[in-house]
Amino acid sequence: MDTLRFERELAGSFYRVAKERVDEYFRVSGKSRQAGPLLAVKAALLVCLLAGSYTAILLQVCGLWSLLALGLVFGFSALLLAINVGHDASHQVVARSPAINNSIQRLCFVLVGVDGYLWRLRHIKSHHLFPNVNGSDTDIDENPFVRLSPNQPWRWHFQGQHLYAPFAYLFAALHTTVWGDFVYLFKRRLANMTDITHPPHEYALFAVCKVVYFVILLAVPLAVLDLPWWQVVLGFLAVNGCTSFLFVVLLIGTHFADLADFPVPAADRTVGRTWADHNMATACDWSPHNLAAHFVSGGSNAHASHHLFPRVCHTHYPAIARIIEATAAEFGVRYNAVSLWGMVKSHFRLLHQLGRRPALPGAGVPPPNQALQQTAGHDSFFLTTAHRCPAAAELGRSAAEAH
Repeated sequence: MDTLRFERELAGSFYRVAKERVDEYFRVSGKSRQAGPLLAVKAALLVCLLAGSYTAILLQVCGLWSLLALGLVFGFSALLLAINVGHDASHQVVARSPAINNSIQRLCFVLVGVDGYLWRLRHIKSHHLFPNVNGSDTDIDENPFVRLSPNQPWRWHFQGQHLYAPFAYLFAALHTTVWGDFVYLFKRRLANMTDITHPPHEYALFAVCKVVYFVILLAVPLAVLDLPWWQVVLGFLAVNGCTSFLFVVLLIGTHFADLADFPVPAADRTVGRTWADHNMATACDWSPHNLAAHFVSGGSNAHASHHLFPRVCHTHYPAIARIIEATAAEFGVRYNAVSLWGMVKSHFRLLHQLGRRPALPGAGVPPPNQALQQTAGHDSFFLTTAHRCPAAAELGRSAAEAH
């Protein structure tokens, strides 16, 4: 597949000005773009919650329902560690060394059952380059359960997807752990990535991480707890399902919402706007000025900030989000921002809309925002590793380091 092409970022454009202002923020504050004390405190707190809840469960210090509550503390802490620390590590901003970043990210992802290497590959080399573009973003690849893009085929059962999706989301994490990761490991083509090969040691590490996950989450509790095996298994499934649902609530609406665009490239593979404008149109922020939301979500609530400045630690997003909002208003660039509940509602409105039967056989549902239908006739350039806008160039370096 030919590489997508975006319009050139001109001097004085929205992105150039926003980048200058973000650079000025770092110059004036004297802060590093890398992780600082705040992330270290968050990581320490989450690790303490993980270790404390797991130890209390194995010591069986309370009754059955309290053990389940401790399991939820463990599951949520593991998820937030992956979102807050593992995600930043995948973008090479936790430590100076790529090897240390990749190791931190893998460790953070082990306890949620997801292979860190495969996730990083998809996230850096596909999703961040071409968000919401079918065939170029692995996060929006067609799946048989829910229709997440107006550019995907319609199936009869999608008519009820806005009703059954919450139940499907309970199993999203488990599906990735026991099925999705294995498919990704042996796939040779994923969206824009072709001829995929993995270093031999990654296959061994894949197996080790899967074994570690099930030993910690199932084998040890089954061996230690004075409970019937079926109660332990049901507790594992309940914690996994609640953790999976929390993950979906925090993140799925940041791209899959009726506020976001789902661009259709023209026949010549042009997108019709700049890389930065594309990211602004396909991302949706929720409560971007709420410090508690930033602290819990790892900055995923300031999604536009993350996509425009992926090599910056999320602890800086509260300041960057304000810069982006002000600059977008100044340049007339669309900035999607709602509350958390507003994002969730926007996601389910999208599911309801995309589930409707097309008017004609084989036809798709009209996109939520007709602006995405524009085609490009402007000066554009190939988004290659050697020649892309500054933020995407940083992503290219992250992708190379991931190998």
